[in-house]
Amino acid sequence: MDPFGTFGAAELVEVEVLTDAYRISGTIQTRFGRLTDILNQQAAPYVTIGQATISEHADPTGVMAASSVLVAVSAILIMSAPNLTGESNSEMRIEKRPVRAELAMPPIRVTGTIHVPQGSRPIDGLLNVSDRFLAMTDVTISCGAFPDLAGTATAVAVCRDRAQLLLVADDEESEQLLADVIDENTAEAWLRPDERSE
Repeated sequence: MDPFGTFGAAELVEVEVLTDAYRISGTIQTRFGRLTDILNQQAAPYVTIGQATISEHADPTGVMAASSVLVAVSAILIMSAPNLTGESNSEMRIEKRPVRAELAMPPIRVTGTIHVPQGSRPIDGLLNVSDRFLAMTDVTISCGAFPDLAGTATAVAVCRDRAQLLLVADDEESEQLLADVIDENTAEAWLRPDERSE
């Protein structure tokens, strides 16, 4: 992995993808070490999954196998890769805190933990980012229409843009957290830049 925590040697990674109609499992060849980068850095509109097993939510017993299948990135709700453990370089990492969140992406709901920058409001961690796919950890997946989709995962990439409802639970005050990030003198200098130059 390079110093920016993204590229490494190309390798086959086992993945499982959920769309609103299909579950696809198989392998993806990637140089990325982080799950969200596989999708966020995907230049093509489709991602290729090899050694694919495909089932339809409405008929989970009708399983198909294919040497490869193209899956529209825009259709992906969730992707997991249990064996992918890459992380960003600690020197490049922004200090974050965990926040519980739930995303409703019909027909499924995903409950888990997102990580937002210290001092920011939790909802900003969902809305004020450019990436389409966000990392969520300690995940529980539920689906009233298709109970077979229910399960848990250590970490997944979720498509924020496909969420119809976003719920965030936070038991800390962001104003208090801001004091943990910057000291009082720095905050005063930011608020009164003209006085600092006098």
